[in-house]
Amino acid sequence: MGRMAPYDHHQLSPTVRCQSNDREMDPSFADLFLSIKLYLIFETSHYIVSGASIEEDTMDASTARKLPYPIKEPGRLSPRIEWLRNYYFRGVERPWNNEFTSWGTGEPWDVQFDETTFYIVPETYAFHQTFRSSFIQTAHPVGLHKEFWSWSLSERRAWFIKEVMVNHVPQEILPGDLIAGGRFNIQASKCWTKQEAALRDKLMYGRKGSRAKLNRFHNHGYGNAGATSGHIIPGYEKALRIGWRGIYANLQAAFDALTSKEQENAKGAQIKAMMTSATMPGELAARYASLCVDLAEKEANPERKSELGTMAKNLERVPWEPATTFWEALQALWLIHMLVMSDENYPGPGVSFGRLDQYLLPYWEHSLSSGMDREFGKELLRCFWLHANYAYDAMIRLGDNQGITAGYGQLITLSGVGKDGLDMTNDLTYAILEVIDEMSPILEPKPNVRLHRHTPD
Repeated sequence: MGRMAPYDHHQLSPTVRCQSNDREMDPSFADLFLSIKLYLIFETSHYIVSGASIEEDTMDASTARKLPYPIKEPGRLSPRIEWLRNYYFRGVERPWNNEFTSWGTGEPWDVQFDETTFYIVPETYAFHQTFRSSFIQTAHPVGLHKEFWSWSLSERRAWFIKEVMVNHVPQEILPGDLIAGGRFNIQASKCWTKQEAALRDKLMYGRKGSRAKLNRFHNHGYGNAGATSGHIIPGYEKALRIGWRGIYANLQAAFDALTSKEQENAKGAQIKAMMTSATMPGELAARYASLCVDLAEKEANPERKSELGTMAKNLERVPWEPATTFWEALQALWLIHMLVMSDENYPGPGVSFGRLDQYLLPYWEHSLSSGMDREFGKELLRCFWLHANYAYDAMIRLGDNQGITAGYGQLITLSGVGKDGLDMTNDLTYAILEVIDEMSPILEPKPNVRLHRHTPD
């Protein structure tokens, strides 16, 4: 990849400020405090290699400066991944990023931001009205279907999200990237009618509304007084196995099984909305496939041209059709996952991948037996890893959720036991652990390993 910029690890170094009781520490004590804090945090981490031990009676500020506990550095990365990783950490300096974009119906009562989603985040309380107003003022108007306002709310919402993600949000593929799917952080219209919006405002902003109740809890010392989206593991395994064509067929069968009356009431409307949503992954993939074809036509590097050609073929198939290869499975999984987050309007709050090394194993083994190099399979995983981190672009200018304790939480679970109590550790488990070690420090996906009495060494 001759056009890739050289990798400079110094650009990735985080800036850390230590404070205590709202007063900045003396620089010498700050160094000592930081050294101790890093030790306590990183000594328990699988991704940090601690430095030489320091005896308690010799621990002073000068010693801390001379013998800092080193932060784990990424290693054994290809030039492709070094460039992509470095590009991600450029943050707001990137030519494009995945910051929130706002989309509206153009109606005067329209609203995008739902503050109840953020009631579990006390530090945002002072900004709820600002967020609401800002998204209203910056919303891009979306042309509506002529029958839009005659549909049920669930149908309006499904159509609107699909329209925005497929036909309005730009698509990009970075140099060398092997997985398509970049922008997904959106604040989309709630698609309420004027009457629905008025009722919602009363429930939220009335004298006994949710905001008043929230403030009462908060003022009495109860934080996190609310509920948020996410905290789920979607049925990714099924989506990969039968494709969205299969899911759509199941929904069609469920709709056909309803009585004529049910098809016209809320139950029928809900299934029709789900059918609309079920067509979205395939249509978005087609847009990315077209982009891959365009890029391949302009690409001079034969190797990269071939990669783009394969990506186009993958996207023409998945996630609408069942995945057949490991590359297809990872591509389908990422597109589906990012669409779940786009619908949440709050990226990554526990929207997790589940037992990744179990349901991806058949595709991994099939591709290896069909000639895929194991190292290339890990390269696909590394690209996948980087995509998960773009969720943090939602608040990239706020400085929130950027550090080692960041909490969006796209979790994966590795190893463990099966239904018969047998150890489920496999070659893909080890490949993923190797990728985690090579890519770290990086925030997502967050790994969890299930240990048991027969866990291999």
